[in-house]
Amino acid sequence: MHGEEIYEVFAARAEGTEPLKNVGAVSARSAREAAIFAHKLYDEWRWKEMFVVPRRALVRVIRPD
Repeated sequence: MHGEEIYEVFAARAEGTEPLKNVGAVSARSAREAAIFAHKLYDEWRWKEMFVVPRRALVRVIRPD
């Protein structure tokens, strides 16, 4: 849809003891809307921490040859 952006969803099960992992993505018009969608779609596992990050903000790191 027009004005929407892709947000990557990162979550961790145990606070402080498990690294964050990418659990999916949502399409939304704002970070607030992305957070709501992420919670509705991905909180079935009762994550201790969850973050949404605009895909455009991710920096791709390529391993040197």
